[in-house]
Amino acid sequence: MKLFKDWTNFEKVLLFGSIIIVSFVGICFKSDLLTISCSIVGIITALLLAKGKNLGQVFGLLITILYSIVSFKNKYYGEVLIYTLLMLPMYVIGIITWINHKNEKTNSVEINSIKKKEWIIVSFIFALIFAGIYYLLKAFNTSELVVSTISVLASLFAVYLQIRRSKYSFSFYIVNDIILMFLWGIPVVRGSFILFPMLLNPTINLINDTYGFYNWKKTEKIQKN
Repeated sequence: MKLFKDWTNFEKVLLFGSIIIVSFVGICFKSDLLTISCSIVGIITALLLAKGKNLGQVFGLLITILYSIVSFKNKYYGEVLIYTLLMLPMYVIGIITWINHKNEKTNSVEINSIKKKEWIIVSFIFALIFAGIYYLLKAFNTSELVVSTISVLASLFAVYLQIRRSKYSFSFYIVNDIILMFLWGIPVVRGSFILFPMLLNPTINLINDTYGFYNWKKTEKIQKN
């Protein structure tokens, strides 16, 4: 297939192996179709972004919608609010930005290097956003308030850096994967085993995003040369 012509065997095994595992676990724990679909789309999104493919931004829109629905059902209202109001438009911006910065040599997005001044400004702005998000989520009586707030902030930072085409976006995706393992691990431990695919998703994406950082670093060298 043309879609997988520049995929390595490792990437193919990681993609299809992850989908099979999530589907199998979801069926075993009698998860609903929405939960399984959300987990699978999340894995596909992470690996496409790791490849630097603009299709990953498109799948990002889909995972935002699915994740918001699953979060709403589990009373993570803050996640719903932030993902629908902020993540959706950010992914739209990401699609436009990546289309305009495609590297023909590597058939992926042109990787950008962010300067120190931008890091300082963005870090200051996100520190203010953290306080705002905390009290907003608190007003909505969000479950696991602190963990959810950190998760949302890490996601926003990751998506912003993804829009800016920085390899360090994967550093924040990795942080968010670890946080989401706790966030969805809590209801699973409490007996909601149907949500096991939602716990498995960030576990697998931890591998995907770690690979994404490595792949972007390697691709950056090729593009510079």
